[in-house]
Amino acid sequence: MRVAAALTGCTLAAIAGLALGTAGASPSRPDSGVRGVVLYGPTCPVQRPGQTCVRPYRAWITIRRQASDTVVTRVRSAANGRFSARLVAGRYLLVPRNGKPFPRAQSQTVTVSRHHFTAVTIRFDSGIR
Repeated sequence: MRVAAALTGCTLAAIAGLALGTAGASPSRPDSGVRGVVLYGPTCPVQRPGQTCVRPYRAWITIRRQASDTVVTRVRSAANGRFSARLVAGRYLLVPRNGKPFPRAQSQTVTVSRHHFTAVTIRFDSGIR
């Protein structure tokens, strides 16, 4: 009876150790981050009343942790201009990949709060004047 109890105790300890090791090996996905849209414009030399001269834009965005300036991830907006990235709470710098010389967009600093997605709009200047 003591051998069976000892084996059961060892088995339970081994299973618990595996469970803890597995839990530590795969961190859960954050429930916070950034969601945004990328816009490109102007797309027409003269804007008339009722005319929209801005359109969604596909672009690469590098996301850096502001404190350490390390790259956290890179995302690409979809054809409709939308993008999202899951991030832990903190301050980040969003760096759009610019053309030479156009289109151009400014980098933006965003603050991500726990359990919240921060809304962002990135505007690329087409250079049309």
